[in-house]
Amino acid sequence: MAKRNNGEGTITKRKDGRWEGRYYTGEIVNGKRVRKNVLAKTKAACKEKLEKAIAENNKRQRIISRCSFLTNPEPTLEEWSKIWFESFCSVSIKEYTRNSYQNYFDRYILPNLGGMKIKDISTVACQQFLMKMYTSGRIRNVKKKGNGLSAKTVKDIKIALQTCLQKAEDEGLIGSNPCKKVQLPKDAPKEMQTLKANELGRFLQETKDSGCYEFYILEITTGLRLGEILALTWDDLDMKNKTISVNKQVQRIGSELKVTTPKTASSIRTIALCDECFNQLILLRSRQRLDNKLIFPSPITGGLRDPSSVTRKLHRMQKRAGVPQIRFHDLRHPYVKPTTKKYLFFLVPMLQLS
Repeated sequence: MAKRNNGEGTITKRKDGRWEGRYYTGEIVNGKRVRKNVLAKTKAACKEKLEKAIAENNKRQRIISRCSFLTNPEPTLEEWSKIWFESFCSVSIKEYTRNSYQNYFDRYILPNLGGMKIKDISTVACQQFLMKMYTSGRIRNVKKKGNGLSAKTVKDIKIALQTCLQKAEDEGLIGSNPCKKVQLPKDAPKEMQTLKANELGRFLQETKDSGCYEFYILEITTGLRLGEILALTWDDLDMKNKTISVNKQVQRIGSELKVTTPKTASSIRTIALCDECFNQLILLRSRQRLDNKLIFPSPITGGLRDPSSVTRKLHRMQKRAGVPQIRFHDLRHPYVKPTTKKYLFFLVPMLQLS
């Protein structure tokens, strides 16, 4: 029998008539080289199985040498997710998003898929898991909201899982990302609600009576996100050019309120203020302490204001004004939609006289 080259393994015929192929894995355990074998009925079949086993082993060893952070070249999803969070997420994903991903993994993903090797996770497994989340994934408030999670939450869970598995693909741990081909039911978009002209007038009057007119006239005339407004400082106001710079936002991360970078790069912008909005901000500044950096601080602590407290107060004012209860996000609509924005040209002068 011709001698096989180094690294090709050896093939011999056993006493039972079967052919055996042996190869070294490259690992050392207890001071001894680890050797594995394959068996087949014919020499040709044994050679084929041996070559395949060696190729798989070489791939495994390349992964180990390249991915020094791995202790197991075939990690479970739970093992890989820990490495992913510690080694990759901390440098490439925002803290708020990382916290959301961690929550999705701890609550939903790991209890269902955590024990599976990532190489064994299929598109079908991902599809079945996410559909389960739709029908029976809710852990809290089941009586109030039903057994299934919302379409948005399921979509966010998919994004977290897909992002984790994509890094595994990038590192050569899996051939392809099984989550990419998952199909989720299309979610009916929420209809944008707006206030009619007379309703908008009553609402703005209520904001004056409640002492927060400046906050809402700024929102309705600029279309800022809630977190963006709450992060504004007086340094962002350009009194000469009557503009305001948007370059940060307030977010709740865990139990803390933090100032973070804007949602997207395009969110960093400078917005021109109408005369009414600018004048109201100047009046607000004159009533505040000079050492107060935030334009709209918490009335209790003087620090960052909690977005949820703004939402609760908004709903109370809407009720007192006798207008439909709409989301804060929908208040941006007059700014975005010119046909609604024209109401402000009539309402603002009326409110200035009241």
